[in-house]
Amino acid sequence: MSSKNKKKFQKPSSLTRLTENNENNQVSLLSRIFGSKKELDNARDNFYKKYVFETNINPLRFITFLSLLSFILCISMFFIERNNEQKYETWIYDGIVNIPPSDTLDFDSILDFSEKENFSSCNSKNPKKLLEGICDEPLSYVDQMNSTQSNSQLIFVIQFLLLFLLFFPLGTFFHRAIRNIKTLRYVSNISAEKSIVWIYFSIFLYFIFIFVSRWISSNDMVVFGLIFLPTLFLSFRIYKVFKEIYLGSFLKDFKKGTTWSIFPNKFKIWFVILFFSCLYNPSTITRLWGYKSENLSEFLEATRLMYISSITLGILCILTILMVVEVYKLQEIKNIKEGSIEIDPLED
Repeated sequence: MSSKNKKKFQKPSSLTRLTENNENNQVSLLSRIFGSKKELDNARDNFYKKYVFETNINPLRFITFLSLLSFILCISMFFIERNNEQKYETWIYDGIVNIPPSDTLDFDSILDFSEKENFSSCNSKNPKKLLEGICDEPLSYVDQMNSTQSNSQLIFVIQFLLLFLLFFPLGTFFHRAIRNIKTLRYVSNISAEKSIVWIYFSIFLYFIFIFVSRWISSNDMVVFGLIFLPTLFLSFRIYKVFKEIYLGSFLKDFKKGTTWSIFPNKFKIWFVILFFSCLYNPSTITRLWGYKSENLSEFLEATRLMYISSITLGILCILTILMVVEVYKLQEIKNIKEGSIEIDPLED
């Protein structure tokens, strides 16, 4: 074959410049875009890097700190809702039947409330008449309602953000706890990464279903089903992870058929309260249990549900601290007494 034909099937010089390393051993343009084989091998080696037993003390500290903050917020919410309850009881004693609007700028709602409560003087949106004080009495109820609801909503928003922050150290703690049980010579097919992803996915489904439940249906039973199903799924994923963690962390072996008996009483109480809190919290109360508050008496009952839920959430925070401390101690004790081994994910 002639040199001309050989050159015809050779790699174009422009592509050669892009794919080959230059004299200074710099990475080519295409390698930067798609990654070289060496870089892919390094990434693979780092991902499947061997690991040993790791202490969980730092995630435990973050969990304890954030859980205590959440507990303080729960106590604050309890006292705020308790104060709201007393205020609404006073209104009922004064003869108020309907729920005052919370928006001071919505004069149509204020006039409607005034008409229902027989505040006959408040019958106009004329600024001059309003300055004369014709609506001072109904506006006082509106201002108080706005104040009570604003305080509750502020605590709820802070609590929600704190819960979001708590997911990160909790995920780190249980990811490391699952890896640790394998270093403690416990044989299990559970994957730390997949387990945490499944739990996060379950939490995501739970919040999505809560927020869209009333858009999907106005029927209370349908809404309850939409909240109950992701709660059940989340509980199952958590139960599955904790079963492996406890089995791998205890010094003694458990016989088959005694799965529930392996859990300490702290976990059993925590699990029940967690399940209850998923169905009964400020988000579900406003969308299900206290959604159809048509008068002040029903609104008062919803307020009582709010401060009861704050108590259960506070208990959940304390039990969460006790539970993670227990898991931490079990794994540390087993590591000290029996030692640990190095785990190669490629051979696991």
